[in-house]
Amino acid sequence: MSMKISSTTMIKYLSLAIGVLVMALSGSLFSFASFSTDLKARFGFSSSNINLLSAIGDTSMYVGFLIVGPIYDHYGERWTMITAAILTFLGYGGMYIAYAKAWGGLGFLMVLYCLAGVASTAGYLAALAANMANFPASTSGTVSGILLAFFGLSATLFSQIKTHLFSGHDEVPDPTSALKGTKATQTFLLFLTIITTAIYLIGAVFMVKIKKPVIKTLDSGSSSNTTVNGSSGIEKKAVAAAAAAAAATPTTTVGSISIQALSRSTTFTPSMKNGREGWNNSSTTLDKESVAPRTAHHLPGDAILESTAPALTAPNSNGGIITTTDASKAWFNPYLTSIDMKPRALLVESTFWFFVIAQVSQQGFSYINNVDSIVHAILDPLDPSTVTRAVSLTGLHVTLISIGNCLGRLASGILSDWVINRYRISRSIFFFISEILILIPLIIMGFSTSIVSMPLLIISSCLIGATYGATGALFASMTRDFFGDTYYGTNCGMVMVLNGFNPIIANQIYGVFYDRAVKKMGPTHESQPSEDHMTCLGSACYDSGFKIASLLQVVCVVAAGLLFWAHMRKGRKLMQQNMA
Repeated sequence: MSMKISSTTMIKYLSLAIGVLVMALSGSLFSFASFSTDLKARFGFSSSNINLLSAIGDTSMYVGFLIVGPIYDHYGERWTMITAAILTFLGYGGMYIAYAKAWGGLGFLMVLYCLAGVASTAGYLAALAANMANFPASTSGTVSGILLAFFGLSATLFSQIKTHLFSGHDEVPDPTSALKGTKATQTFLLFLTIITTAIYLIGAVFMVKIKKPVIKTLDSGSSSNTTVNGSSGIEKKAVAAAAAAAAATPTTTVGSISIQALSRSTTFTPSMKNGREGWNNSSTTLDKESVAPRTAHHLPGDAILESTAPALTAPNSNGGIITTTDASKAWFNPYLTSIDMKPRALLVESTFWFFVIAQVSQQGFSYINNVDSIVHAILDPLDPSTVTRAVSLTGLHVTLISIGNCLGRLASGILSDWVINRYRISRSIFFFISEILILIPLIIMGFSTSIVSMPLLIISSCLIGATYGATGALFASMTRDFFGDTYYGTNCGMVMVLNGFNPIIANQIYGVFYDRAVKKMGPTHESQPSEDHMTCLGSACYDSGFKIASLLQVVCVVAAGLLFWAHMRKGRKLMQQNMA
């Protein structure tokens, strides 16, 4: 018997496939290190100039949320992708022309690289938001994990392309030319311009956010909207039944009040009373998995909900009444409830501020961006193989961070979906755990009494990569869990905008202590600047910087813990309001 696939399902998965492709290209800025040397040579930049250019690109990706977020919210994924195509063409195309002619200075390149960064954010947001909206809230972690896993691999993808196809190793220098740097980098910038513009335009055409049918029903004398995810027969029958006879909807009696049994994905609209947040049930999302009651799992999530839940009474199959204190019998999961909040309402939300503080204080950038200098600092300068080993070990650690980032994004999304569906615990518990794990390598680097051993450095790279990937994937689904879909783009921008200064601050802290260590070492033969390796040797090069990073990460851990507590508390209140 052949199995028919609806057109809606085909569009949904085609959009996901296009989204994966868009994500794989949206991290192109992370390949900056592969061509920064040629930029430095062509324009005569100093190392600080190159670091500033790189930091401006990273920061523009975060600040860009405030620009592209409202575009997505008001005009949808198509115009967001068109914006991405235009900006990436101007950004990378302008850098190609500037490099070819050695025209313009640092300020001009910063503007162009900033445009490329905002373009990456536009592609990232459109692919993420559209595809998450196409799937139910119960799978948002898995969907975001798949998409962001490819975003995490983007740096490795472009670095390998640059290394193997545009290396420039076989070029013969032209003695008559005053231009330094390889022509291969010029060709690579043209390749970036063409491939990103083309894929973003393809995404604008084929990546679609599916519009869900809206049916008007009566709810306590007022109209509300019921939205169906998907188009299966079960869901259509559920909507038809709801539209035909709202009074026949299964009810649960609390005391003398009958309330409608809600599905696992219910949309609420926030209301403000005396400066405190509340919810009005404005629309109900029917998922096919909510048709049957779920088995209770007595774990911490249920314990928190049950501890304050009043007794529920519901009719059994024989027409009698069953009284229970198990909140799961109401078939309602408050942590899969989409609470659509306007951006201004976020400013009085405790979850918003805990989320922002955790994002801004999260450390690890100083390790990721300076792993090469750390490797040089722990190697023996008298060993003739040090230079060769440093290059290979740096490549190893960059690879470990990249692979860990990919696996962390994928695993955190799948696991958080499983836990939130099965045990009704906020997925922010995984965010909290990830922040604790990030603290481990920072403590190793900052408080070791001697030079960090290579095995510990490998463990640190794996932990930093995996946990950074996990927090990146969880950010996307947690933003939806906390603040809903309607203003998703703008809300993402409000959470992430301050995080754009994190790379700059982290690099500056590391750089200040690194330079101070170089000055303390003095002009010894082991610390002299050379063309082959770094100027600082020993644990003093990095430990002070990581001590500061560890203290900041403690702030992040506290904020992440408060975020988990606040969301669990909000879910408990939401359950109580549902039952009362």
